[in-house]
Amino acid sequence: MKAADAMTGLTQLHDAQRVVLDATSVLGIEKVSILDVLGRVLGENIVAERDNPPWDNSAMDGFAVRWEDIKQEHAIQKPVTLSIIEDVPAGTMPTKTVGPGQAIRIMTGAPMPRGADTVLKVEDTEPTPASVRVLKPEPKGANIRPQGEDVKKGDCIIAQGTRIRPGEAGMLAILAKSLVYVHQRPRVAILSTGDELADLDERFSEEKIINSNSYGIAAAVQEAGGVPLLLGIARDTPAALKEKISQG
Repeated sequence: MKAADAMTGLTQLHDAQRVVLDATSVLGIEKVSILDVLGRVLGENIVAERDNPPWDNSAMDGFAVRWEDIKQEHAIQKPVTLSIIEDVPAGTMPTKTVGPGQAIRIMTGAPMPRGADTVLKVEDTEPTPASVRVLKPEPKGANIRPQGEDVKKGDCIIAQGTRIRPGEAGMLAILAKSLVYVHQRPRVAILSTGDELADLDERFSEEKIINSNSYGIAAAVQEAGGVPLLLGIARDTPAALKEKISQG
C-alpha cells in the first residue's frame, strides 16, 4: 500500500479501476440496426465489399471530353467547338462512346463515359443544345473522381473495437451495412445504502435525505454506453444489503 493509502485507508482510484477491469469479462456480441449503433462498440471489422465510388465519375457539372481535343495548344490557336452526343444526369449510365470532336453533357456524380478522360466545368464553356465551345483548357484527367477514391474493395474501413460516432455511422451507410455486430452494453447495478435515505417516490420526513446519487450515476452510466440497473436503497443491516446485492 502506498503512503497516501496508508494515511487515508482508502484504495486509490486507478487501483480500484484495475480490480474492476480484471474481474470483468469481454461482453458478448449482438446484431443491431444501423439506427441503434450510435455509441456502441463495434464487434467486427467492417470490410468494404466494393469500391466507392464504384466507377470513375464526374466531380463537376460540365462536359466529358477527350483531352486531345481541348489541350492548350489547340485552344490558343483556335477555340474548340465539340458536338454534344448525349446527356448523362446523375443516376444514369452513359450509353455512347466519346470520339474525336465530341462531348457528353454530364452532371456531378454521373459515371464517366467511354472514350472521355477529362471533364470541362460548365462555367468554362459556352454550351448550346447541340454543341459546346471550349473557353478554357483543363489538364488531362481534370474534374474526375476515380473509382475507389474514397474506399477500396477489401480494405478494413472501421476496426473492431471502435466506438461508433456519427461519422462511422455514415460510413456504415455508405457501405450498405444495415445490420452490424456490436458488443453488448454493460449492465451496471447501482445500490445506495443508509437508513437516512428516501427514494423519489417515497413520503419522507425532514430527517431523511433524497437518494439523488443513484440517478446521477445512472445518467453517467447511460452516457458511457451502459445500461443502469437501480437496486434501490439497502438499509443499514447485513441482511438488507445481502438481499439487495442478490437482486443485481
